Amino acid sequence: MSMSPSLLKHSMATLDKLLQAAPVVIYATNVDWWQGQLHYACQSIEPLAGLDRDVLQAEPERWLALLTEETRYGALTRLQHAIDTGSERVSLNYTLQTSQGEWRHIQDDINLHRDESGKVTELVGSLIDVTKRQSLLGRFKELSDQLPGALYQCRLSTKGRLTFPLVSSGAKRLFGMSPATLVESAEEAIGRVHPEDIETLWRNIQRSALRLSVWRCEFRYRHPHGHQLWVSGHATPQQEAGGSVLWHGFCEDITLHKQAQLALIESERRYRFIIEQVSDLIMLFDSDGVCRFASPSVEAMLGYTAEDLYGRALIELLPPDDAPRVQRRLHEASCQGKALQLELRARHSQGHYVWLEISCSPYVSPQTNRYEWILGVVRDVTARKLRELKLHEMSTTDSLTGALNRRAFMDCIEAEIGAADAMPSRLSLVIFDIDNFKAINDTYGHAAGDLVLASLGDICRRTLRSHDIFGRIGGEEFALMLSGHALHEAAKLAERLRLEFEETQVEFYGQWLNFTVSFGIAERHDTETLEALMHRADMGLYAAKRGGRNRVHQALSDR
Repeated sequence: MSMSPSLLKHSMATLDKLLQAAPVVIYATNVDWWQGQLHYACQSIEPLAGLDRDVLQAEPERWLALLTEETRYGALTRLQHAIDTGSERVSLNYTLQTSQGEWRHIQDDINLHRDESGKVTELVGSLIDVTKRQSLLGRFKELSDQLPGALYQCRLSTKGRLTFPLVSSGAKRLFGMSPATLVESAEEAIGRVHPEDIETLWRNIQRSALRLSVWRCEFRYRHPHGHQLWVSGHATPQQEAGGSVLWHGFCEDITLHKQAQLALIESERRYRFIIEQVSDLIMLFDSDGVCRFASPSVEAMLGYTAEDLYGRALIELLPPDDAPRVQRRLHEASCQGKALQLELRARHSQGHYVWLEISCSPYVSPQTNRYEWILGVVRDVTARKLRELKLHEMSTTDSLTGALNRRAFMDCIEAEIGAADAMPSRLSLVIFDIDNFKAINDTYGHAAGDLVLASLGDICRRTLRSHDIFGRIGGEEFALMLSGHALHEAAKLAERLRLEFEETQVEFYGQWLNFTVSFGIAERHDTETLEALMHRADMGLYAAKRGGRNRVHQALSDR
């Protein structure tokens, strides 16, 4: 039965509401991607692209027009490669300029749906704006490439006032302030030293001034851009004629070195405040994959405390069938010093599994050229995975009855027959439909018919085993593939269903509707084709109809 326009519109509105709260933008196109037909796009695509959804529906190529030429060519090339090589999933990254002129970096994860022959029939993608992440990565790369440092002169007057007579241009990169600002007001820079380090800094200055010894100090600095860095400074003092002390020195950023050093001496104690604010889970593993640190968010994500995981191997949390593959990939990437991003399942403390996305970065020792530990940043993506499974279910399942649609059902029973040919086992096919269903529709309307169909689907799902295959292969026609059932066993199950259908009453606006169902059953012979098996089950159904309906008929063998 086709869905009415009003019901379809209501379903689309419901889907829009469900996806509006998601952090990603869901869309679906045909195989030509944004150069062909746009089947669906959730409403949140409008603020992302600055284009009305209806405009994109009519002219999907306008999305591609927003992409820069270089990234558009790269994305199309990568997508075409995935289509040609039979891939089921591909991740694209590109840059676009919105209709308002804003530049955005987009991550586009695409599932490629294929038919029985392997031909791509639909592309279902999820878009996420990663502009902020790209910006942070760019800033980090710039700081790392430039290795910022600053030459300076520092004077301490006899009254205890600190000034900077001379500062090199490297101060802008290191401290986030122009040399002129530092010369004009040293207090502004000193005020940005971490409160826990300011006393040590002044104590070292006073000691160096008193003894005229070399000043050395490491301290944390709160950069005006919002981040914090570790600074190492050293300077040589000289006494001036008026009694003041003048230092000639150099400051450099030692953040990376300090982070590694602090990590080796359990740096989480000093950084606990920062780590506790991060919703993502941060973990540190040694080269054997044993957990040496886990941030407090592990309890919300996996149900364990940090102490529970300390000393345990990562492999213990993984499903047995996934663990060797994950361990091998992680080891191979770490040996090459490469970062790795994985999606994997991990066992929650309560026994169930959650889906995680983990970004792994190895630390390779410059002395041994081997990785010594791995930093993992973990995010719970269970909700996203469930959405993907829901989209798959929507593409394979009849929403009214909960049965597989005809294409999905045929795929499943072909697989079952192939498995039975490889390892002989008994298979029985049951085909059944509702007696006089047209009369129900004609008398009470299609809404009543839908209620009857939904009731039939509910009874089947409650009665059948989890591995029985239940499909809707026509308007009111259904089928069951029963693995491991002989003909007489399938007949008993069909008879039990028949009685339950016969005794079921469906309430429709104060009226109680009864319905009956006829069944045809056939057990597969060795090497019998699917077409032949379905034909025999159909003949059984026709015989049940001719015999008066509301009965189970076992199909005779053609042999």
